[in-house]
Amino acid sequence: MTLSHTAFPAEAGERMSALARRVLLFVFVAWAVDAADSTVYSLTLPAVRTEFHLSLGLMGAIGSLFLAGSVIGSMLMPMLADRRGRRTGMVACIGAFSIFTGIVGLAPSGGTVAAGRFLTGVGAGGQWPIGAAYLSELVPARRRGFAMGLMQAGYPVGFFLAGGIVAVTTALGWGWRAAFLVLTVPVVMCVPIMIMLRETPTWIAEQSARRADAGNRTSLAVLKNLFSAEHRRTTVIATALHIFGAVFSFGLVTWVPSAITLDFGMRSGQTAGFVMLSWGVGAIGYVAAGPLSDRLGRRPTLAIYTVIGLIAVIYLNVLHHQAHTSFGALVAPGILIGVSLGVAAIYIAYTSEIYADAVRTVGLGFSVAAGKLVAVFVPVGLGVNAETTSVTTSLLVSTIAGCLMVPVILLGPETARRELTDISTGA
Repeated sequence: MTLSHTAFPAEAGERMSALARRVLLFVFVAWAVDAADSTVYSLTLPAVRTEFHLSLGLMGAIGSLFLAGSVIGSMLMPMLADRRGRRTGMVACIGAFSIFTGIVGLAPSGGTVAAGRFLTGVGAGGQWPIGAAYLSELVPARRRGFAMGLMQAGYPVGFFLAGGIVAVTTALGWGWRAAFLVLTVPVVMCVPIMIMLRETPTWIAEQSARRADAGNRTSLAVLKNLFSAEHRRTTVIATALHIFGAVFSFGLVTWVPSAITLDFGMRSGQTAGFVMLSWGVGAIGYVAAGPLSDRLGRRPTLAIYTVIGLIAVIYLNVLHHQAHTSFGALVAPGILIGVSLGVAAIYIAYTSEIYADAVRTVGLGFSVAAGKLVAVFVPVGLGVNAETTSVTTSLLVSTIAGCLMVPVILLGPETARRELTDISTGA
């Protein structure tokens, strides 16, 4: 790719098309349901364990199977989208995580639960890279950050959605199965997606190139091409961002509640309040990350968000060394942690921009899969460290490691307000 002299498009090209707005709506809802599917298992775990007489070890293994499926889905589903289109890829992902979530709700045994969660993960894992690639190819350059941030705000919305579904089905006495069955409803989105959406001009152009060069345009060839001299630098930058981003984000999401309970001695209700505060602010952090990165640039905004997260965790460590910490004292770091979670909106947007058109979906899928694979081991590693130190100390370790996103993103070009065809890692 060559760098155009026109880094900032004309004002007339700044408005989102009707197609882009529809894609944003469907992708936002898909991300919310994706998050709800990811969370509903942990919320219903005690009831599932009781019904099938499973050990905590087996329940943990089932949770890991979901993550393993997510890693595989992040690799395979983008290949489908690369061959058959972004729209088809979205439908396959939504159909998979909706249908297999329903199968968990009908499961006659723990083995069926395990298989259902694995296959649900396959669909959920593919949604990330496909949705990000689909949207990035349609939204005008000056609005891309805003749209990507709004799309990813669906994730905290999904956590609240899962909590609400479980709360309602429990209050009605319907049992844990009902929560999974309710989450099959989003499969109906597949019909309007196929009717109301169409493929991006970028994908259509790539299909023409594929027909002209069939031997070198298969999905496996594209995957191999990620490590060619032309794309290797982009692949390394994008993959490193997702790996360090996973360490940063999953460390906070997984272990902050434990830190509040174990290190600060808060009651379960107080811990729940802290999590709701952080995730409520997190939704705002996701939405704000987009327009802020459009204005300031992806690189400085990512640095700001990671520094906010680091300050929050240092704050928690300082409070941990005090004789007594009230819940009120935890509000400020809780807010800062919530804001910092929006960093995912930046690095996912960025990695969807720096890949060339020919390798965007598969490349983004590879990078996301690498990050998710690391995420499988982050909670375990932090848990081992917490045994000898404290949970807040482990959080500091993961947050500092996550801050390596900053030097990594500085190795690539600034992408804010630039057309995808103008972006290259050599800029």
